[in-house]
Amino acid sequence: MNQYETERRLCWSYGLLAVLLSISVVCIAIPFNHWRTTLDVCPGGYFENTNCGCIFYGISTFQNFNGGHNSYCLYAVFAPLPILVYAIVMASFHMYRVCINNVGKYEGEKSTTVEEIEGETIVVSSRARISQHNDAVIYCWIPTSCIAALFAVYNLVHAAIITDGFLKTCMQYRGYLVRNLRAVGDQATAIHFRLSCQAIFDFMDYIQKNALSNRRGDFINTGLALQLAIIASWLSVCLWIAVTVMTSLRAYRERDVLTCCGK
Repeated sequence: MNQYETERRLCWSYGLLAVLLSISVVCIAIPFNHWRTTLDVCPGGYFENTNCGCIFYGISTFQNFNGGHNSYCLYAVFAPLPILVYAIVMASFHMYRVCINNVGKYEGEKSTTVEEIEGETIVVSSRARISQHNDAVIYCWIPTSCIAALFAVYNLVHAAIITDGFLKTCMQYRGYLVRNLRAVGDQATAIHFRLSCQAIFDFMDYIQKNALSNRRGDFINTGLALQLAIIASWLSVCLWIAVTVMTSLRAYRERDVLTCCGK
């Protein structure tokens, strides 16, 4: 795979990363903003800053269903922004090089000429290659692969936290739902072991009342939004790993320029 093909794939990868990270941010921000006042019913005095309006890590209490601390949702919304900006910048950079400069497009392709010298036919083959002096991006493969690996771990932590928070809220709301519906026997068993988290969050969308006004306003599909955010975040992790592999392989191919190993 020549440099043109590598950068073309990196352009698509970074562009898709920007889309997936944007989906993750939006699909967490909407449920957080929708539920933060309804779930912020932690016990405490007026001057206590409880801040438990996060849809992640909800807790079922004897009287109410409290959300998790707001810091979880703030992290879930704002943590992907730095790598989102980086993905947009890198996608734009590689798009410019691929669509306008065509850098490395003919690398690796052989051109064959036939010459006749003193009555003998000689086949001359040459291989096109990028000028090492003009293309400074050759020296960036190692740093970009290290950055991509770091962001893969960073994104992995984010994906793990929102997945764990989603599952904890789902598990806690099962118990709250059993108590609120006074379910017993097979009904309680079905709620605890048979209903999916999507179904549990559907119940939450329609029966969870605002503690202050005892009513619900607009309805959203909380379960779908959070699951889209989780899927997008895990796909982003996979793409960061793919970017790391592609840039690392390219750095290995350019080892004769980057190090003394190829000489």
